[in-house]
Amino acid sequence: VQYLARDSLLHIDMMEIIKRGNTEILQASDRGVLIFNAACGTYMMSAEDEKAADRMLSTVKQADLFVAHQNFYTEAVQKRFTLDNKISCYQAAYLHKEPLPVPESAVVIRELDESYLPFVWEHYSHADDKQYLRERLKSGWMFGAFVEDTPAGFIGTHAEGSMGLLEVLPEYRRQGIAVALETFLANRFLAAGYVPFAQIITGNMESLKLHQKLNFSISEQTVYWLT
Repeated sequence: VQYLARDSLLHIDMMEIIKRGNTEILQASDRGVLIFNAACGTYMMSAEDEKAADRMLSTVKQADLFVAHQNFYTEAVQKRFTLDNKISCYQAAYLHKEPLPVPESAVVIRELDESYLPFVWEHYSHADDKQYLRERLKSGWMFGAFVEDTPAGFIGTHAEGSMGLLEVLPEYRRQGIAVALETFLANRFLAAGYVPFAQIITGNMESLKLHQKLNFSISEQTVYWLT
């Protein structure tokens, strides 16, 4: 934690996962940290330099998902584990103690259960794994926005604990529904004692502006999902 706290915003995902107790700390020193999150089968690493990165990577036999917090060793990770896809993301975190003000809205937000899988599968723009979405719905951390009892959008948490899975149906956009959903989930995080955090794919300006509007802090550096 002392190492990660040197740049707590960049490492907010690792710090929150460690705090929640659902991860295995594989390596930890003043030169870097390597953890494994069994909930999503993901390795996460931060390293001070190439020597520290090589030392920690040598202890991992196989990885299907890897989150690198520096770019200088991503190529080595991709070659070692045959991970061809690389997505860079900014970290966004709400670092204040007081809840976000709830906006005035006509939407009603309530928990979604597994019966909403067909709806989420049909409308989530990044849908590529139906079983993953099923698990997220079963987790109790997915919520829908309803307008006159009609589902208009949804939000949830990813397996590693970040806010995400946000989607608003086209006919309901620009009505403040995304703000209402983000506010609702962030306040649920705070009530549970968690720091609300999300990862924004570089180039997604709409998501970046939304989180800035809600007073989330945005990291200067990016993290890299290697799959």
